Amino acid sequence: MLKIHFTEADLAKLTIAEDADPMWELLMSSYRIRRPEGEPFFGRWRRGSRSAVPQSGRLLMSAVPPYGYCPDFLTPAGTRTIGDGISAVLETPSPVLAADVGELAAQGTHVPAWLRRIGDGEPRELRRLGSALHDYYRQCVAPDWATVRRAVARDRHRLQANLDRGGPQLLLSTLHPEVTWSPPVLRVRFPIDQELHLDGRGLRLIPAFFAHGMPTTYKDPLLPPALVYSISHPRFDSDAEPGPSLAALLGQTRAKVLVTIATTRCNTSELADLTGISPATASQHASVLRASGLISSNRSGKSQIHEITPLGLGIIRAS
Repeated sequence: MLKIHFTEADLAKLTIAEDADPMWELLMSSYRIRRPEGEPFFGRWRRGSRSAVPQSGRLLMSAVPPYGYCPDFLTPAGTRTIGDGISAVLETPSPVLAADVGELAAQGTHVPAWLRRIGDGEPRELRRLGSALHDYYRQCVAPDWATVRRAVARDRHRLQANLDRGGPQLLLSTLHPEVTWSPPVLRVRFPIDQELHLDGRGLRLIPAFFAHGMPTTYKDPLLPPALVYSISHPRFDSDAEPGPSLAALLGQTRAKVLVTIATTRCNTSELADLTGISPATASQHASVLRASGLISSNRSGKSQIHEITPLGLGIIRAS
């Protein structure tokens, strides 16, 4: 079990990641390719991605065991783009690289020679790793990045709604099925016993599309505290591109708006961003869909949150 110890200051500093984290998604997707869990959600992606993994991606996976400890430096904190994430990996201080590679060896994992050289401070091998990260992301994650972002946004809205309604206590109480909030300790089902004392640093919650099962965190307690957890996947499996029948019925843009809302509970501004239209156009389409009973809209603070209705979901499925 993982026990995360909060103070009052930590509750006040509880934060939610602003977007899907590309480095955590990259790491979690490498597990999904090699592990059988989550077939209903990931099976189609897994079958397509296995054949798409580049040779450099296979090099990457030799550094990431399918189970157990993964070097912390592969998921640098707070990066928003894959470019920023890989740059942060390449800028990892040599003592951190040595410590993480040493920890991997201490776990009894076979450490390939090229990764040992990274631990010894060989910059050429580190650049080789950066290329592997980039190639794998481009081939296996980037094609589905819009879908990943929409699904993560949906869970972020759930967290924010609970935080707005009941504060940190409600948010932590409803965070994840594998998590129990017993103030002042958050208990997380975990493969090993680990204690994390936040000591006023707060905790960053990172919803992850490719995560499955137990949440995870860094091994190093001195890193910025984070808890990465699996989201509940949308009821309607879609890449937010409407089929021809739905587009013929509603028009291409309005159909896309409907399918986006089906996959992501979002406000008007976010809907505009996800569909690539202006906020005014998104608001107009949402009004028509709401008047037709295909979506519902409820106010949360200054925003209206749009959700699919059973009628709207039925029309999508029938089309």
